[in-house]
Order: sequence, then C-alpha cells, then structure tokens
Amino acid sequence: MGADAVRLGALRCASTTRIIMKPLNIAIAQVNPTVGDFEGNLQRIYSRVREAHKKRADIVIFSEMSICGYPVWDLANKPRFVAAGLRALKKLQKMTARLRPLVIVGFIDRQAGEKKSFNALAAIYRGGIVHKQYKTLLPTYDVFLEQIFFQPGGKSRLFEFKGWKIGTSICEDLWDDDYEEKPTQKLSELGAEFIVNISASPFHQNVGPVREALVTRQSRKCGVPIVYVNQTGAQDDLIFDGRSLVATPDGRIRFRAPAFEEGLFMFKLGAVHPRPRGNPERVRLVYAALKLGIRDYCRKNGFTHVVLGLSGGIDSGLTAALAADALGAENVLGVTMPGPYSSEGSIQDSRELAEKLGIEFREIPITGMYDEARRQRYGETKGREITLADENFQARLRGLELMYISNSEGRLLLSTGNKSELAVGYCTLYGDMCGGLCVLGDVFKTEVYKLARFRNGISPVIPAATLRKPPSAELRPNQTDQDSLPPYDQLDKILRDYVEENLSRAEIEARYRSRISPSVIFRVLNLVDHNEYKRRQAAPTLRISTKAWFGRRMPITNRFRD
Repeated sequence: MGADAVRLGALRCASTTRIIMKPLNIAIAQVNPTVGDFEGNLQRIYSRVREAHKKRADIVIFSEMSICGYPVWDLANKPRFVAAGLRALKKLQKMTARLRPLVIVGFIDRQAGEKKSFNALAAIYRGGIVHKQYKTLLPTYDVFLEQIFFQPGGKSRLFEFKGWKIGTSICEDLWDDDYEEKPTQKLSELGAEFIVNISASPFHQNVGPVREALVTRQSRKCGVPIVYVNQTGAQDDLIFDGRSLVATPDGRIRFRAPAFEEGLFMFKLGAVHPRPRGNPERVRLVYAALKLGIRDYCRKNGFTHVVLGLSGGIDSGLTAALAADALGAENVLGVTMPGPYSSEGSIQDSRELAEKLGIEFREIPITGMYDEARRQRYGETKGREITLADENFQARLRGLELMYISNSEGRLLLSTGNKSELAVGYCTLYGDMCGGLCVLGDVFKTEVYKLARFRNGISPVIPAATLRKPPSAELRPNQTDQDSLPPYDQLDKILRDYVEENLSRAEIEARYRSRISPSVIFRVLNLVDHNEYKRRQAAPTLRISTKAWFGRRMPITNRFRD
C-alpha cells in the first residue's frame, strides 16, 4: 500500500485504549437545497438516500439545514416555516423507514415555549429519530448573524450505531478557536470514535486550504476521524462549494468531494484509500463559483433568460461569457447602446463578443434621446461643457433601456460593475448599477482580467482588443478610467487591504512605502468611506471573497475617518 494510504479504522482514539477495526460504508451527500422549498428539498434528499441504499451505505450524511435550505434569516422564527420543516422531517422518517442507511440531516427545531429556534441535526434510522443535536456555537461575523435567529444548543451527546460511538456537530462547532466552549473536544472526551460535522460553509477564494487546515487540526487534536459534509449550490448572494472532507488523526485528508457538484460520494471508514484528488486552481474555482451563482439565482427565482449591456469593455465581456456558460447562449441577450462618445471599436467589440458566444445581440443607440433631452434642458448645447450630470445621464438612459427590456421580456438584468468600481463609487446609481443581480461586484478589476484570460483559454470569446484597450466609461471624449482613478494594480491593493483585511491608513502606507503615494492611499480610502450609500443600493452581489459588501456593514451617516 502507498505511503499515504492508511486503514482509517485502525486509529487509536484519545478516549479509549481499544483499536477500531469496524468498516463502515459512509455516503456523503452534497445537495443543493432551495430555501423554503420543503417538497423539492425532501425529494432531493430522498433520491440520495435511495441511491445510498442501492450502494449498500450504512450511513448517508446531508449538509446543515438541508431540509429547509440555508441561510433562512428571519424565516427561522416564523412558526409556520418551522412547522413546515418539522412536517417534512416526519415525512422523511416514513419515506426512509424501509431503507438500509442511517440518515443524518439538518433541520430547524423549536421547543414548546421557546422564543427562538434551534439549528438542529437529526439521525434517522428505521423511521425513528435515534439522535438529535443542536448547534452550540452561533457565529455573528461577516455574513453570519445566527445569534439573532437561533438560540445555542445544549450539551453534546453521542449515539451508537453498528458498534461505533458517533459524535455529531454543526458547522461553526468545528470553528471554535475564538470560543470558550469546545464542542468537538467535548465529543472526543465523551468517547466518540468518529465525528460527523454537517455544514453550510460559503465559498470564498481561500476557503479550501483554510477549511482543510481546520478539519485536520481538529481531527489530530481529538484523535478521531472527522467526516465533514458541506452544502453546494447558491442561495441569493452566497455560493456554497461542497468539497466535503474526511480527515484522520495523522493530519491527512483522506477524502475530498468535488467542488460545486451535487452527488453522492462513497467512503469506507476502516478501509484503505488512495490519495484524494487535489483542489482546482483558484481562478478555475472562482469562475465556476460565479457561473453557479448566476445559474442558481436564475433557476431558484424563476428566470430563464437574462439581458445585459455590452460596452465593448472587459467587465461586460466577462459577465456575458459567464451568463452564456451558466444558462446557455440561447438564453442571453446582449445590448450595446452607443452614445455620443462611444467609439466604433467598442461597438464592433460588442458585436464580435456576441457572435463568438452565440448570444442574441441588439444595437440601440441613445444619442438621439441624449441630445434631445439636453436641448430641452439647456436650449443651445453647442460648445457647452459636459458635466458629471451629463455623463451620468447617459448611463441612466442605458439603464432605462435595459430595464424596459427586462420588464417587457421577463429577462433578469445582470449588472456588470466590478468591486473596484463599487468600492470607490465609480458607477452611476440608476444607470450602470441597474440590475437584479450584480455578477462581478465582489471581483476586483485586476481579477476580472485574470478571469477573462482564463475563459479565453477555454475558447477565445472575449475579443483581444477588449483585453488590450485602456478601460473607459466613454461618457466624454477620450475618457479613460485612469482620468479619475489610480492605476488598477495600485487601487486593488489598497482596496483589498482596507476592505477585506481591515487595515488602517497608517498600516497601508507602511506596507506600500515608496511604491504607492500616501496621497493616493488617502484619496482611495476617502472614496470608499463616502460611497456607502451607493453600495447599499446595489443589486445582490455574488460573494467570492472573505469580505463582500453584505458582510461589511458600515453606517451611511458616518463622520469617522481612519
């Protein structure tokens, strides 16, 4: 057997002196639930249990709150919502009563007289609940607000199944570094021979290595294998990557499920396993995450077709490619809306992009509307200076056209702005910010180029001219983004430090001493602080970083400056 292969059951537990040698067939079910779709979620779960039964699994494990979907926010404390979930749980008990596997599933529970619900887990066998566990640690950081909606669970418990003492926990109960309570350690002290953790851990670019380091550390510390089962799919702005794991006390990952894939994955606890597949490269993961985010947002909200504006620029080009890959080219409409300062090259690049992707293309000029509106407002416009309001008016005319198409044809409007623009307010309210979903709002401009080149490596759909030319809003003659902003390679470094790492102005200046001017850093931070009101009105934004806009809650009225 290879150097990295091990008989997983033959591991001495910290809490017992005997050697475990009892193989157990475990089915890891990565599912993509929809919040509130109890019947749909139940059928999804049942089909995987039947599949696990056919594969002679002893246990099939589902992710956190898989019966109701995650996250549910204030739905957690709507009595009718909780009751619907409990009815679905009872129905699952009946549906699986004659099937072979023990079923571990996540749901919401509520005790009589309690004001708040519990984030819960149930183990079902032969139609009965043989074990129940409530989530102990309730996160309140970043996108998580669970203490508002749930109450913490009671003590940790074990149950026995086919000779194994099994401990269970839910998501954050593994991430206990900043908590006094240590649920995983407690399970080990009680004598658990392996631990199951069901999770709904959202994707961000660095989450894979961070998550694996945590699970292996906990397994090593507690001296038992940990089976970690994570949700996949997208819910609103959050994207879940799956990548369920099995870790062993020797500090190794023994099993790794694919990223962003639903499926049933078999694993034998107590058997020899080869080295698992590695994690995909980061750019591939981000592209897959954004594609899944578009697909699930549309599918779960009843949209089959989308529309977006094509400017000939890199952001709209990448968004169009993602949409075509997610939904099929036949379901995507790209609209170019040349104005008085649009270059012929931008129009041609938009047309070429649409042809290469195979999406529908329309050209709707806005120059006539723009000129007429200015004449009505100003009278004689010849030689008149182009103001910021005039620039924004062009963007708003385009927004009107796109919203008209969205309303009249039932298409979801995708906004195409990136994180760099949203951060500093280089975008127009009710103009290019119009949309039902912001695809790139958590992707910095420099990352947009990396993703576009990655996509062109699959097939060259984004025109070479789009990748080469300086970015421009084309709202005045010879305009480029760098007329108003620092170079994007500098801007994105500052934004990443300030927004995602929460560094102060002094810390950022020290980091880039002599490479980025302090005056540039000061200006960028000021722009970020002054544009909270715009970001608050942006369309829901797909999250792919450690700090997307939903997770950065700042007051609009705020006189503090760092």
